[in-house]
Amino acid sequence: MELVDAVLGLQDDLVAEYRQAAGMFGELARIEALLAETYRDRVQYELLQNSEDAGSRSVEIEVSSSGPVVWRNDGRPMTGDDASALCRSASSTKTRGDTIGYRGIGFKSLAAVASRITVATAGCAFTFDRQAAAELLSTAGHHPGIHDVPLVRLPTAVTSTPNPSGTGVTFTIDPLNPQTPVLGPIDPIALLFLRTIETVTVHADGRTHQYRAVRNGQQLELHWDDRVAHFVVLTGRSATVALPLNAQAVSLCTARGRLACFLPLNDRIGAPLVVSGDLLTDPSRTHATVADPSTTAVLQDAAAILANELRNPASAWFERAWELMTIMEDPRSLLATGGISAEQSFLTALREELRHAAIPFAVAPFAVPDQDLTIIFPAGAPRALYDHTNIGTARALRVAFGLPNLDVGPTLGQVVTSLSPATQTAAAQYVTEHLRALGRSATPIEQKVLDTVQNSAPAELGHRAAERAEPAPPRQVAPREGFADVIQRWRTAEIAVMDWLNARGWDLKDVSKQNLGYDLVGVDNTGIAVMLEVKKVDRPDARFSMTNNEMGAIEAEPGQYLLAIVIGDGRYARLMLLDPKDRALPRERVCRAWEWQFTAWAEYGQFVDG
Repeated sequence: MELVDAVLGLQDDLVAEYRQAAGMFGELARIEALLAETYRDRVQYELLQNSEDAGSRSVEIEVSSSGPVVWRNDGRPMTGDDASALCRSASSTKTRGDTIGYRGIGFKSLAAVASRITVATAGCAFTFDRQAAAELLSTAGHHPGIHDVPLVRLPTAVTSTPNPSGTGVTFTIDPLNPQTPVLGPIDPIALLFLRTIETVTVHADGRTHQYRAVRNGQQLELHWDDRVAHFVVLTGRSATVALPLNAQAVSLCTARGRLACFLPLNDRIGAPLVVSGDLLTDPSRTHATVADPSTTAVLQDAAAILANELRNPASAWFERAWELMTIMEDPRSLLATGGISAEQSFLTALREELRHAAIPFAVAPFAVPDQDLTIIFPAGAPRALYDHTNIGTARALRVAFGLPNLDVGPTLGQVVTSLSPATQTAAAQYVTEHLRALGRSATPIEQKVLDTVQNSAPAELGHRAAERAEPAPPRQVAPREGFADVIQRWRTAEIAVMDWLNARGWDLKDVSKQNLGYDLVGVDNTGIAVMLEVKKVDRPDARFSMTNNEMGAIEAEPGQYLLAIVIGDGRYARLMLLDPKDRALPRERVCRAWEWQFTAWAEYGQFVDG
């Protein structure tokens, strides 16, 4: 049956339905108005989605400030079932997974910007017009007001038309307000995950803009306005990840990345890349429904794809993946933020992937030249992580994602004579500071690092290193000595806490100089691995702050993370231990330098009095 006959039959059916339940059309008109308002800013993407699902390779749009807007694509012509799906509510001939759209409501977004819509396809033209629909419905015995008639419901003016070769569907939209743009700008990201559309051409205001996607295996180029963005597209079980390869591509992604359900959403994922998949979105198609299993599966799969590139030096995109990690926003802050978002879900999944991965390199506390990396990490290591401009960033990544930390003395002691003078000096300085903080002498392997520099560097450094490596006098703490007595003997709260707890069966060492996100590390008096961050306050109702580095360590580091709160000074000082992972513990994120402040914390800790 020709499409003209199918649409005329559909028209008769809809008029008959109106005759049976005239009030239903008024309800549908109100629902359509709400839906159209929700989709107002995404009309261009809904039409792009329909063109993609029709198998189009090219789309052409004509926008006139005084006349109609025309949308053409070269996809397959409409069938009678397609026309019926346009007219009915939540009806679609598409299947989720096979097409982008499947809800049957995207086309109705046109009601937000149009007063009249004409569809021409397969030798048939029909119009959606409220006034004409109201007049047609009046023949059924009722006279509805124009506002009681949905715009996209009843096809009118059904006629046969010539069927131009290569034209699938034409949408003609008469704008409600000629002064208001009918269609918003098209984000080039919209072409990134489409399967068939290669070009989108927009004629507007006497100018022509063309968006073009050029696919070559895994690599893809987006062309627009004399700019080119290069991506590599990696596919997993349920997710597709686009890594930006040049500055134009990064500018499209931004430092916090983008999330798409084939077409772009308004969600970020925390890293400068684009993730897409068949996830669930809210009714407006602008945000992902993060708690839905399909969304969770896409984000977890995307994290696995990225983690595979980050842990595999043999991958072609290993170096680029780490370069992108060094330009992302501080992940420690994003991971510590409460609530559920696509960003936090993706970064949490990435952290779990990396924490359980076999990573053949470790984060160094100082810059390492390229020629030394292959000596220290023969299996491979990303250059970006050891560049002198990224040392602070590398530390943040280590804390946030649980990356291995380079044990400088034992690791570099094996190869130190093969390293460049710059790395030898940096390693010796680090070992010197480390020994000074721990108050002990160097082990044989650590001494090897120090000796290398003493034999080749200025005498001053060698003398300083040897001097600092002298063992500290043994610390004596009376078993029943009070904490106030201990803290009066020590200049720093960290050393006082360590000595006092070690005298009571703990085994802690001071790592406060290493900027790990905690001050003390070891085991408690029951043998459980612990990390302690020491804070000093004047009274139990005072506030204290934690940095992003410390908050990131709370979430990322394995083992028990505790806060050791030193309250007061001198003989009135007391020590309280506090578990910062207690979800009932009040905290606020304050914008000073973005740090965390703990309030009412004294209710949650336990005094250590004996």
